Amino acid sequence: MPESNAPDMIKINFSVPQPLYEEAIALAEAEGWRPAELFRIFWEKGFAVHAEGSNKRLVNKRLRGGNEQEN
Repeated sequence: MPESNAPDMIKINFSVPQPLYEEAIALAEAEGWRPAELFRIFWEKGFAVHAEGSNKRLVNKRLRGGNEQEN
């Protein structure tokens, strides 16, 4: 991820396909955002979508009678 001077942040590294990265950079430029801002938004929204799906699966499982914790 690009350098950032944001306080109280943890820097993470991950790999994405180059065409996807290039699209993200183009979008950041079109929106007037620094790449770091756009990547934080992607990460937060992606996590929110994942958490919502996980929660729905867990609730559905419990409603059907399974009380085990999901990993």
